[in-house]
Amino acid sequence: MRTSGRLGALRVVLAFTLLWTSCSPGAPNALPNPSDPNGAGPIPPGLDTDGDGVPDANEDRNQNGTVDPGESDPTKTDTDGDGIPDANEVEYLACDRVNDRKITVLDVPGADAMLMVDAVVDAHAMLKTADGRAPGLQVYDPTTSVAAVLIGKHPSSGVQSPAAQRDSDRRNGLAGLGEVSAANARTFTTVEGYAAEQASFRITFSQAIDVKSAAHRIGEALIGSALSGALTVAAGAPSDRIVTVRFLTILRSANRVVEVAAVSLGATETDAATIRLEELSDGTNVARHGSFTRHVCDELAAKAESKADIIFVVDDSGSMEDDQQALRAAAGAMGDVLASAQIDYRLAVARMWAPDGMSSNNRGKLEGSGLTANLQEFQREIVVGAQGGWEPGLEVGIAAIDRLLPRTAAGQPVDAHHLREGAATVVIFLSDERDQSMECAACGTCDADRGNRQQFCSEPAGQGVVDDFVAKYRARNAVAFSIVGDLPNGCRQSGQRDDFEPGQGYVEIANGTGGQFGSLCGDMSQNLRDVARVATGVASAYRLSTVPASASLQVAIGPAGHGRAIPRSRVNGFDYDAVQNSVVFYGDARPKDGDEVVIGYRRWDFANDPRTPPDTCDSCASGTSCTPTSDILNCQPICGDTICSAGLVCLLETASCGTPGTMQTPPPPDACGGRCNAGQVCNPGPALCIAPCEQTGCQGMETCNAVSHLCEIPNF
Repeated sequence: MRTSGRLGALRVVLAFTLLWTSCSPGAPNALPNPSDPNGAGPIPPGLDTDGDGVPDANEDRNQNGTVDPGESDPTKTDTDGDGIPDANEVEYLACDRVNDRKITVLDVPGADAMLMVDAVVDAHAMLKTADGRAPGLQVYDPTTSVAAVLIGKHPSSGVQSPAAQRDSDRRNGLAGLGEVSAANARTFTTVEGYAAEQASFRITFSQAIDVKSAAHRIGEALIGSALSGALTVAAGAPSDRIVTVRFLTILRSANRVVEVAAVSLGATETDAATIRLEELSDGTNVARHGSFTRHVCDELAAKAESKADIIFVVDDSGSMEDDQQALRAAAGAMGDVLASAQIDYRLAVARMWAPDGMSSNNRGKLEGSGLTANLQEFQREIVVGAQGGWEPGLEVGIAAIDRLLPRTAAGQPVDAHHLREGAATVVIFLSDERDQSMECAACGTCDADRGNRQQFCSEPAGQGVVDDFVAKYRARNAVAFSIVGDLPNGCRQSGQRDDFEPGQGYVEIANGTGGQFGSLCGDMSQNLRDVARVATGVASAYRLSTVPASASLQVAIGPAGHGRAIPRSRVNGFDYDAVQNSVVFYGDARPKDGDEVVIGYRRWDFANDPRTPPDTCDSCASGTSCTPTSDILNCQPICGDTICSAGLVCLLETASCGTPGTMQTPPPPDACGGRCNAGQVCNPGPALCIAPCEQTGCQGMETCNAVSHLCEIPNF
């Protein structure tokens, strides 16, 4: 393995790397090669000083004339002197420039965004409104038949969280396209520090639609107006009424939200389509206009089998027995994922003891023989019956963890009544109601179901409950998941059951601990597969040193001198968990003892980022930025697919080049085009002028927003 003087279990390499458009050796603003005493310019592409078959420009990636960490020496065939030529090192397969994953970065100035995609996503189009603004981009991957749309806009009035923005878009835009199914979701913070959410749901259109048109119509629903410039649809393109959507919401400020909707046809996905949907929507491949990237190379040692102790906290109130049965029937889907990732897992059940009322010494006890690696035994224990009505699930989860302490030390025999040292602790809540503590605080009563069960409760005391339990679960290094009713107003299970209450308390704890929400009204097998995949990320020992743009990940494993590149796949390959920032290996791609594990990728950066070391791109003049595919300094006024000519700058709103100070076409004052009469307000979803909510009143589950004067679901 190549090193720069040392070899460790984890070595971080920051080699200056950019994307977007390749630069010729004589590109303007290119720095002279410091290793060339004559200052002749960048290293010639064909120069190979040591004759090892690896060009000097690849070995000295940033062309600064020194051997930086992650680089090999252009004057030596064996940089680290281990007897293995540089071109045969495992690191070469993942981190040498010639083996970089082929990517494209698309600039969307009107959305203040850049989007990194795999190079096979080779079709894209800027989307424009009737007044000339360019707020979005459409892309298409012909290899997986996945399309996506990126939109930048003002958030809905009064919205303060990504989840609330997504719900506003659902009610005011997406619902007009067709039935929007129950969602699952995870919240996180982007590498740029913005609150974000990734959700998954389905839309059932009134008639069959092709995937490009579906993405385009979703973009129009999000922006609230027609968008021209969409990708051309081929005659006879496949179509379906059902489309699967991965939906990314990045709430940057009160004035800007960036959303990505990645779309595939039908209710099922191929492995390749799933990977593409995830890459487009996991939040790591979106950055602000003017951003660039650095290359990172992480070298890790192969780790022993990852471990997870998983506790299901099950609501045993009177309405839950059929949901327990559904979980039992679907448990095999979870086991398959965990087994494919070679997770050493144990499962346990802790019931809520709803019949015992407000206090019970039984809470936190495990059913049966405790934690078990036998899936069939777990399936027998999961059906705990249904009676009573006091459901303190968050309290039960903490009690169950505490009863399982202290942990069994590594090397000691496992104990069914103790957690294991080094095992991830995962708690999964299954309930059709709010957590009891949350209900009492947020609803102002412990019997909220006697009124409107679907109403979102928003008393301020509820946030105190959330903060308290998030702190408790984090203190125990536990990650929570919830399979409960949707926020903000619950859900209905295909009309076969009573409406489920919103899972308040459970969803917020899952979000606050890095877990995931899954809808109780959704497919239970899919819920458990999703939980298992996230749990593999939680349990993974392969944590990256910094957050990658996941579309650029390149992974190689193997013994020294005999590596192999690994594809991204959930069958026989690797996958990436953006919330946990970890890599998981599946099937025959799992590293063996003694293997080297090397992961190369690009990470986002921007000029004068205070969180990163100074670099040459900080010197770019105002209105310019480093071209994102260059490995050397090359400042350009990038504007969509264009580099502006000398003297011109990028006019962001219209994504066009113009002279500094040029007045751009101002956006309409609101989605209604400023046509509302005095005493009316604009409802941005349907773009209708209506009376303010102070006059009309709101439905029981909604509140009147004093800023927008529109009825809305409270933030959650």
